[in-house]
Amino acid sequence: MMDLGLRERKKRATRRMISDTATKLFTDRGFDRVTIDEVAAAANVSKMTVFNYFARKEDLFFDETDAAQTLIRDALAARGRRSPLAAVQTLARDMVATQHDLAKVTPRIAAFWKAVAESPALRARTRELNEELERDLARLLADSVGARTVDPVARLVSGLLLGAWRVAFREALRRQRTGHAATKQVLRALLDRGFAAARAAARHSPYV
Repeated sequence: MMDLGLRERKKRATRRMISDTATKLFTDRGFDRVTIDEVAAAANVSKMTVFNYFARKEDLFFDETDAAQTLIRDALAARGRRSPLAAVQTLARDMVATQHDLAKVTPRIAAFWKAVAESPALRARTRELNEELERDLARLLADSVGARTVDPVARLVSGLLLGAWRVAFREALRRQRTGHAATKQVLRALLDRGFAAARAAARHSPYV
């Protein structure tokens, strides 16, 4: 019998392979010009297998959303005596410094977001994911301090941090496209400004 750990690793590898194959097709040809049948053929799996791993076509493109939530959850769980905001800021800085897939700016990442900009379906899904992540971050912040409900301050902090992330990442992408160097430094500097704003907004709360 296959070991459960091995089975899970195989499933994750298959999911990642399908997603990577789809992303390459989408960035090369455009999201709306690629069908699920073509993704399945390129990945050498059946169409049913694709849908076993991804409920909708857009989810093939945005396969890192759960990873972001897991990173934040783990950072808050391991924060020790640090405040929730300090723990999340350390995570953000580490992601930028180590060029984590969710925080690096490369020609491939620029092509990814260009494909999003050119597809109404992907733009709509991006808005949905941003709203979901904002709700999830507020809930994780509240949970980290033992709050029974998500209070307005947690929602405010979540909105400020994710807004700062979007602005910082878009500016880094813009600089990358125009050939400017030091995109990593720009990303970190703008994120630090966002965290400063969040700390000011959360003053006298358990989040700072």
